[in-house]
Amino acid sequence: MRTVIKLHYAAWRRRALSDLSGRVAVVTGGNGGLGFETARGLLALHARVILACRDASKGEAARARLLSEFPDAKVDFLPLDLSRHVSITEFSDRLAALAPKVDRFVHCAGVYYPRENRTSDGLPATVGINFAGTVALAKATEPLLSPDGRAVFVTSLVDRKGSVKEDPLADDEPDGYAAYARSKFLLSGYVFKKSAERVPGEPLYLAAHPGITKTPLLSKEKTGPRPLWSRAGHALIYPFTQSPEKSSLPILFAVAGRAENGDLFAPRGLFQVWGYPKRFPFSRRVRDAVKKYPECFEI
Repeated sequence: MRTVIKLHYAAWRRRALSDLSGRVAVVTGGNGGLGFETARGLLALHARVILACRDASKGEAARARLLSEFPDAKVDFLPLDLSRHVSITEFSDRLAALAPKVDRFVHCAGVYYPRENRTSDGLPATVGINFAGTVALAKATEPLLSPDGRAVFVTSLVDRKGSVKEDPLADDEPDGYAAYARSKFLLSGYVFKKSAERVPGEPLYLAAHPGITKTPLLSKEKTGPRPLWSRAGHALIYPFTQSPEKSSLPILFAVAGRAENGDLFAPRGLFQVWGYPKRFPFSRRVRDAVKKYPECFEI
């Protein structure tokens, strides 16, 4: 017997989100955590969803789970490894064949304390995947986005802790919190810059961050060795976080809510850690850096 899981926050979803019938949405990192919950939310809005995942077995398993809950939905899976430029190119070609027009593209995949220190292309892993890989994917798939489409980038509340460096892809710090903050700082800056350069008739460029959420991002399966202070700090924070389903709401609002180009959506609660979505400006640190060093936010 099929088990149907009902989505929470139904009243908010009905009030805040638009129906996406006939729309095609791509979600990177859609096999778990925020990506999976975002895919669930999109299917509930009747979108066709394409999962883009690094691990083929996990991608197919996620597809099966989604179809068990939404048996009448259209869900596809395509392999994507953001650490390999060749994989990004192959994914873009396969996506163009599968869905020549994409209406919503959610860039959700990312790493934190990755097992490998460098990508297959020789870049520092965290910045190479979260920033360089994501931007390369955005550029490769931009021609597929419909003129009234949306490109949504999942960033982080720690982006304000990042900084500009002469070489944004420099390998001058260990992977971990500092590298993660810099990767999200660069990604936020890229979105802010792209939204400012947008001309009428082009897709919207939007950002969202989930606050602090309980996801597998820091699981032993996904991460390399972490220092004691990191493990202790996250253990103290996690009791005050929210579920991936609740944390996916800012992303879903950017995808299907009332949004304008350049908007950033985040939890409305204290320090943007939890709560329902609200529109916020990009951090002053990000805005100032983009205006002063625009070349640092491109690849």
